Amino acid sequence: MAGIGTRITAFLVDSVAANLVAGVVFVAGWHPGALRGWIVYGVFLLIELLFVSLGGQTPGMRVVGAIVVRANDRGRATPGWVAVRTLLLAFVLPAVIVDVSGRAMHDRAAGTVMLRTR
Repeated sequence: MAGIGTRITAFLVDSVAANLVAGVVFVAGWHPGALRGWIVYGVFLLIELLFVSLGGQTPGMRVVGAIVVRANDRGRATPGWVAVRTLLLAFVLPAVIVDVSGRAMHDRAAGTVMLRTR
């Protein structure tokens, strides 16, 4: 199972990626002001939803060697459950509350687990 260090490192990589993607609007000449943080947050959640749905891992998870799978059979998580996981991740707290095995609350609710691949 992926530990807290793996999760935080993946989060940091994905946060940088979200900032870079959101920065495209600035290059295009639009300066949203106070909305910038919300745009980055939305891009972060979109990256989480799309990448985990399509390939089981975000760019940050790929860098650290982690993947999200179904807890019961280690198969690919379905897009619906990835959406539940992402929605709970949006509230932050479920992602930082872990059980004794190290599994976060948003993963438990969605029936998923983040595993190390190497």
